[in-house]
Amino acid sequence: MRTMEPRSDAPFPNTRWSLVAQVKGRPEAREKALGELCGLYWMPVYAFLRRRGMSPADAQDAAQGFLASLLAEDGFSKPDADAGKMRSFLLGALQRWQRGEWRKESALKRGGDREIQSMDALEAEKGFQAEQEGASPEDEFDRSCAMAILEAALQRLAEEQQAAGKGAAFAAMRPLLSPAGGNVSQDEVARELGLSAEALRVALHRLRKRFGELLRVTVADTLADPTEESIAEEMAALRRVLVG
Repeated sequence: MRTMEPRSDAPFPNTRWSLVAQVKGRPEAREKALGELCGLYWMPVYAFLRRRGMSPADAQDAAQGFLASLLAEDGFSKPDADAGKMRSFLLGALQRWQRGEWRKESALKRGGDREIQSMDALEAEKGFQAEQEGASPEDEFDRSCAMAILEAALQRLAEEQQAAGKGAAFAAMRPLLSPAGGNVSQDEVARELGLSAEALRVALHRLRKRFGELLRVTVADTLADPTEESIAEEMAALRRVLVG
């Protein structure tokens, strides 16, 4: 099947998993790609560890240690052959790491000399507490991955709109695009922007269409072999996790 190569005009770095292996000879580019991937999946790792019973401080340290170990061991370049999804690879790696397979005698604390953390502890804990009660660690991980991918796609859209000089309008409409946007109504946003209900509806339709395109690109970035079929499967999985 032909490999899909989605493109985006958004001013956002390409974080596709395969890029990590492609830039081995360019340390700076590779470090940036790895940093993007770690930033995307920091919250799911933290949420999984919290659901496993760790305290917020211990889960923060463990998330740092796990991601640092992947970087130190070059783990992103040698995933299992059948782990074509970044979330599947990371979950398996995290479970093995927690069982002690990758644990070193001298544990890394908050990444040691490799700073990975992309959100502060309070924000991470707030995100964890907002998740569903009673979910298994694995379900928590999948849901957090889905939310992280949605947020990454929204960030792409925000940067694209900012570059087009529409940053303020997008900031007002953004809550209407996100599942975590709160209780803001379309009428409130229309009044804030001085738009008619119809004008806002048209603007939202355009944004949602572009958001869907960028979400597809973001999902493709998490697949080792982003074909039409694999992207469609992962999009369907994302919808199931969010609805469920």
